[in-house]
Amino acid sequence: MNRRLALIPTAALTLTLVACSSDDDNPITTEIVTVTEEAPAASSAAATAAASDSDDDDTKAGAVSTDGALAAIQDALAAHPDGIITDLDRDRDSYEIDLVVGQEHLELTVDAKGNVTEVERESEDDAEDIAEAQAATVTAADAAQQALDQHPDAVIDSLSLDEEDGRLEWDIDLDDAQGNDLAEMKIPAV
Repeated sequence: MNRRLALIPTAALTLTLVACSSDDDNPITTEIVTVTEEAPAASSAAATAAASDSDDDDTKAGAVSTDGALAAIQDALAAHPDGIITDLDRDRDSYEIDLVVGQEHLELTVDAKGNVTEVERESEDDAEDIAEAQAATVTAADAAQQALDQHPDAVIDSLSLDEEDGRLEWDIDLDDAQGNDLAEMKIPAV
């Protein structure tokens, strides 16, 4: 009796498999294709090596950092080439940037993809900010790079051009990779 009961599920499974099988006489074949990449031509390899060497030289000289603040500064200045950045604040995946263009004060947002959005434009009551921006000989990008040169693993949280005790300087707040406060720096702006 137990033997008959054991055969019933086996028979049902067999019928199910037969019902799912194909009546085609064409067998299923599997083809394995191997793709190999050709070696680059000698001139391409030489060009690549030369580019790598020049990139190494730029990195050794501390020319460009991949910090998000520096990228945001570049994006803002690309949108407003005559602008002078006076303030930068990190806000998760974007940066809020204040800059002076001529006699106007602009507030921008630069997102992680480099999109620049103008938030506000003011031309009144900013005479002092405009004068400070025009007096600065050290740019926001230069001050940011100096801070990152001293703290290579830091992230710029904020950067602001301020006058304190008659001195024009950049106030820079740095965070570590986890977003914790790392350092506060003051870099002369003139």
